[in-house]
Amino acid sequence: MASSKKLPASKDSKNTHDFLLESVKQQLVTLLKSNGLVKPHLLVAYSGGLDSTVLLHVLFKLTSSIPMRLEAMHVHHGLSENADSWAVSCESFCAELNIPLNIFKVNLDLQTGLGLEAEARRARYDALATAKGDLVCLGHHQDDQAETLLLQLARGAGVKGLAAMGGADLQRHLFRPLLNMTRGELLNYAEQNQLTWVDDESNQDTQFDRNFIRHQLLPLLNQQFPSIHQRLARTASHMA
Repeated sequence: MASSKKLPASKDSKNTHDFLLESVKQQLVTLLKSNGLVKPHLLVAYSGGLDSTVLLHVLFKLTSSIPMRLEAMHVHHGLSENADSWAVSCESFCAELNIPLNIFKVNLDLQTGLGLEAEARRARYDALATAKGDLVCLGHHQDDQAETLLLQLARGAGVKGLAAMGGADLQRHLFRPLLNMTRGELLNYAEQNQLTWVDDESNQDTQFDRNFIRHQLLPLLNQQFPSIHQRLARTASHMA
């Protein structure tokens, strides 16, 4: 089942909190300057999960130092019995921060041959592509990058595929400022700020390739090769 989580602050969270804020700020300032963007319109892909909740909160905090127009989009796939409650949770958090939220409902075509996981991803990106804004901000982090590299290896991808996800994909107006952060660091930030998020129960289903890599393959690799997530993410960076 989906769950809502709120963790007590830990004594080690503050340094991670400040480092994460500064990292995203530097990346955003550099990106805006290099593209001549003044007071940009940023759209956060907001699922209500940990990663996008942290990203939305970080960008909200940065509005005090970087002029920007900040909005959020929640893509409603309708796949889970909890989907409506996730949308309500997203509405509540955005209202608390006074951030406009657009809920975009999609219908999945399960006859494409892509499989459920890939079709949901396609629908999500298609929905985001319809949004008006200078940058679409995504909450992918270092652990996601490691999983993507392994997925691409399993598919026999070439160098471009093994580069996995880029921090900034200006052709598609995508921005991923958390790629150098681990999921553990995002958890620390959430603890420090007493954030609440939801868990998608399908993230535990190892029938999906990414979940199999996340829950079975990477923990096994990490036993033999500590910090394997960071090493794989570094390899993706070299390929890029």
